[in-house]
Amino acid sequence: MATRREFLKVSAAAGAGIAICGCSASGKGKIFTDSERECLVAVAEQIIPADDQWGGATDAGVVNYIENWAGKYYPEMLPTYKKGIAAIQKASRRLYSKDFQNLEFDVQTGFLKKMEAGKLAREDWEGSDQRGFFGELLTRSMQGFYGPPRHGGNKDYMSYRMCGLDMPHVLGQNRYGAR
Repeated sequence: MATRREFLKVSAAAGAGIAICGCSASGKGKIFTDSERECLVAVAEQIIPADDQWGGATDAGVVNYIENWAGKYYPEMLPTYKKGIAAIQKASRRLYSKDFQNLEFDVQTGFLKKMEAGKLAREDWEGSDQRGFFGELLTRSMQGFYGPPRHGGNKDYMSYRMCGLDMPHVLGQNRYGAR
């Protein structure tokens, strides 16, 4: 017969094994390739760059949010992301002979300004709308940075702390100025 201590050791090991089997390396389902993810990180860092006081999109987990959002809640958007990222890379290679994530920061900025204005070559965007995709990336980046951390972004409540907001209560909402 096993002792209580042996039983606890075996139970703890079994529980850890079960927990590990259900996890991926990032804790989320990986839906983007490494190259696609690197491109998204570069775009998100352009939209929400770090400064000398606060981290940017990467530190806040914005791409984790986008991956969680598209993979878990809106899988029908995944083809839009795949086509849009491929179009960004195609246009970047045509213009600069490099993937977007390998461009200098200022060159990336200029590229995204052209994309936002719809001024990149149309042949790079077959089946995808550059202005619409830019708006999509902008929206999801902002949601990932400013939204609740439970969705994969705003890691460590970064934007709440940056804006001087208190942490939201588990139940209900903050009532600023309510008596």
